[in-house]
Amino acid sequence: MGAGGVVGQAYHAGVLAALERELRWDPRTAEVIVGSSAGSVTGAALRLGVAASDLAARATGAPLSPAGAAFFAAIEGADEALPMPSPSDLLRGWRLPPPALLARAARRPWTLRAASTASALLPAGRYDLRQRTQVLDSLGRGWPQGLWICAARRNDGRRVVFGRPGSPTPRLSDAVAASCAIPSYFAPVTIGGHQYVDGGVHSPTNADVLTHAGLDLVIVVSPMSAAHGTSRRPDAAMRWSAHRRLDAEIRRLRSQGTTVVRFEPSASTLAVMGINPMADDRSAAVVEAARHDAAAHATCDRSMRRLAPLLVPHPHAA
Repeated sequence: MGAGGVVGQAYHAGVLAALERELRWDPRTAEVIVGSSAGSVTGAALRLGVAASDLAARATGAPLSPAGAAFFAAIEGADEALPMPSPSDLLRGWRLPPPALLARAARRPWTLRAASTASALLPAGRYDLRQRTQVLDSLGRGWPQGLWICAARRNDGRRVVFGRPGSPTPRLSDAVAASCAIPSYFAPVTIGGHQYVDGGVHSPTNADVLTHAGLDLVIVVSPMSAAHGTSRRPDAAMRWSAHRRLDAEIRRLRSQGTTVVRFEPSASTLAVMGINPMADDRSAAVVEAARHDAAAHATCDRSMRRLAPLLVPHPHAA
């Protein structure tokens, strides 16, 4: 599940709720859940036991299940509207290139990505997201099984996948805050002596972290791209770039024999989403648009119907 801000979370909820309803598959049962930025929030909620239908119901005002109502009551206040960024945030505290970034550029310049390089230079944001995410630590028992959260190390732009075997496993609240820490908007999060920022600066989806995971099927939900890469909206270039990067990640997955299904916003859904990913006044409409698109894909696409037998419950289903 990819990046996309508050609007991206609504898109995730709509797509996952459609899969739950149309294919009778519970996304909580996925063997691995990978989340980047907004996707880390959705992924954490799934692993803490929140059903996709409850994520959608929360956004649309529909009735919640008892378990969903208990979860959202526990985090009350943590999902209030975020402060809006100010242009002045970009006018203070720019950094010189850190030595680690310069060393990486000298050794392997082809591995650098523009967004992750910029994140090392941009000023630190003022708002600490851990004020909101710390409640997550009280809702589970340690790190949830099969949850991988992507962030970028600020000093050299490298991607780190928290929770993956061989990678750091910090507190869940810190990992989610780090994955969502948009440079110059939110404060970087320090974990193990390193500062981390939004995982979306490396890739809006980071689907390629599953390349060698040996999975039968990977479902990618990508709020920041556009179906077929085409859009006539002001953010068309960004969405085309995200689509192309996702294409490359999917090719890597398929080269390992993994079946991949992607969900990207259609033109009509993009019109509902708008161009401000942090807008908090359109979640209900985005959920419905995403649910409609995904339901049509799941029920009308012949390949999706063939995939239904792969979507079986996992032993650790909530």
